[in-house]
Amino acid sequence: MAHGKGAGIDLITFSLMVGTFQLLFGIPILLYPDRCERWLASAYKEDVLIRSMGYLWLVAAVMVLLENSRVGTDVEGLVRLGAWATAIKCLMLCWWPQHLIRMREKIYGSRVNRVMGIAVCSVGTLFIAAAIHLKDAP
Repeated sequence: MAHGKGAGIDLITFSLMVGTFQLLFGIPILLYPDRCERWLASAYKEDVLIRSMGYLWLVAAVMVLLENSRVGTDVEGLVRLGAWATAIKCLMLCWWPQHLIRMREKIYGSRVNRVMGIAVCSVGTLFIAAAIHLKDAP
């Protein structure tokens, strides 16, 4: 059983996980917003699915923050800021999933659209770029 240092998720792994997940959803939203609208409407009705997804991402974010929770303006600090945002969002997803869905609708509107796809793909790309930068850093 691992204790102390090394028991969490490193920033490169977390960045790749988040970036891949964002692109996994962002690209279809960008290319096929109408199909994604139907799929998301169906998924949002599955309370256990939504809460379980929130739980899994909450655990991943907390495992990153256990290593070091300090945010900053460098790439490492910004990824940790992303981990904090993920933790807060996913905690809300676990406890108040419908409230978070309503917040999404206020930001993007009630329908899935290409603007949402661009935003999600941009976040995914930034996390992938962060992983590459961290991997290449001395």
